[in-house]
Amino acid sequence: MVGHKLVVCAGRAAVRLIYGHDAEVAAWVAENIPDVGERGFHGPSAAIGVATDRLIAGMVYHDYQEQFGTMQLSMAAVTPIWARREVIRELLAYPFLQLGCFKVWTTTAQSNERALKVNEHAGFKREAILAHQFGKKRHAVIMRMLRPDFDRLYGDAHG
Repeated sequence: MVGHKLVVCAGRAAVRLIYGHDAEVAAWVAENIPDVGERGFHGPSAAIGVATDRLIAGMVYHDYQEQFGTMQLSMAAVTPIWARREVIRELLAYPFLQLGCFKVWTTTAQSNERALKVNEHAGFKREAILAHQFGKKRHAVIMRMLRPDFDRLYGDAHG
């Protein structure tokens, strides 16, 4: 689907979700994640952008393992105003409701406390540490959300 969806949150400025511009959004996300950068994302992926008058956040959906019902997510943002319950629900609806995933997960540098807090705010739980994942003494935190967590936090109705 190419286009956008307006998400209005009570008492806050509306944001637009941008669909159908996977390559552009994925490139923006990669540029805004220090451990990805020019390498980008390998293999098939999809992406959704979040915008006001410009792109302020994006989520890339990659490493989809249909047989296991899992998918990796990578997220970048330049402002926290995107992190609203309604927006998070829309971003997570793609893997959980459209693809039927049971588990989505992220890999975040252990030193990136801000990103880890954003993930926790969204409902992700810390699952494991990958030692030296981003180089010597640069560990990563695996965080995950399961479908029952999504249903409990955001409801299974796509609205």
